[in-house]
Amino acid sequence: TAIVKKVKTHTDKPLCIGFGISTVEQARQMARIADGVIVGSRIIQLIESDGSLSALADFTRQLRLALNQAA
Repeated sequence: TAIVKKVKTHTDKPLCIGFGISTVEQARQMARIADGVIVGSRIIQLIESDGSLSALADFTRQLRLALNQAA
């Protein structure tokens, strides 16, 4: 969090965090300090391991709820 705060003092651009975020809780925590959260690798993992749209929809639904709570 210290790095994010430091970077934000040097730019007025939105700051997104995205390396290593794979759980809903991690996304929620990062959304509290950043302007955006990127979870691309986790979505690819879900598609490759499960292949069902329901698993992907469930994850994205949970993610959306968590991000709304962090806002």
